[in-house]
Amino acid sequence: MSEPNISQESVTEQTSAATSELASEAETEPEQEAVHTHRRKSRLKPVLYFGLSFFLAFTLFLLSVCTVLFFTVFSKDYILGIVRSDKYQNMVRSELKSCMEDLVDASGFEKAFADRFVDELDIEKDLTKYISSYYIGDNTLVDTTAFKQNLYSAIDVYVKEKNIGVTQETKKNIAYFVNEATKIYVTQISIPFFSTMANYVYKLKTAFIITTASLAVFAIIMICIIWFTNRYKHRRFRYLFYGAAGGFLAVVILPTVVLMSGKTRKVNFLSRSLYNLFVDYFNGLFYSFYIPAGILFLSSLCFFLQYLKHYRRARNR
Repeated sequence: MSEPNISQESVTEQTSAATSELASEAETEPEQEAVHTHRRKSRLKPVLYFGLSFFLAFTLFLLSVCTVLFFTVFSKDYILGIVRSDKYQNMVRSELKSCMEDLVDASGFEKAFADRFVDELDIEKDLTKYISSYYIGDNTLVDTTAFKQNLYSAIDVYVKEKNIGVTQETKKNIAYFVNEATKIYVTQISIPFFSTMANYVYKLKTAFIITTASLAVFAIIMICIIWFTNRYKHRRFRYLFYGAAGGFLAVVILPTVVLMSGKTRKVNFLSRSLYNLFVDYFNGLFYSFYIPAGILFLSSLCFFLQYLKHYRRARNR
């Protein structure tokens, strides 16, 4: 058999073709890896920003809750505004008058004495002093000094008008009457569990302010991250919209469920004034959540409109 005649030129051509093929494959591999890496990054980026939007929504929710609590539970002006209302004052005065009439009748006084005395009491002043003391750390009881002085003065006038002789027995009866009337007054003015709640409020107020400020700073940082790490404006506004809308939904759900269920009215108190105080206090607290909810709703609406505006511009380019 004769050997195949292979020229040196053909061998050289085959060798150069194989070399160029290997070189092209070597050049293509990094390009393909770069494409795959870019795709993985492009898929991972929306997930990261969705997570960031979720944390922004949660932070805005906590910030809204803290803000509402700061201006209601942690503020003495909130509860003072309720107890200073004519509605509450009239209820306390009416209940106090009813209890005093029973005591006056049992002690031998005329019922008109209780009406005249109760009408002259400065209930608002004693309530304000009682509530304000707890918000500054003074765990004091209801101040009855002015009440006793006014009651003794009213008794002296009554005794003189009726020409009643004052004996030792009479003095003992008057002292007993004043002590019992003072107990009734303290019961009517005092708010159950208020001292315990106000004590915690006073101790936690500084830490609460620091927490609220930290949440505000954290929210600002996340907003800045979303804004400055997105090249396109429509993406910035889209993720800000997610955060604001999520915060709005979280804030508005809790008060809506509670108020619609009517749970604040399903409580039992022996006193009508305390019942109305409880209902007005917590209804006002839950209605206050609609203020930050409204702000978040308007913010999310603005972000959504800006997103649509810039998204259309980006598509038309």
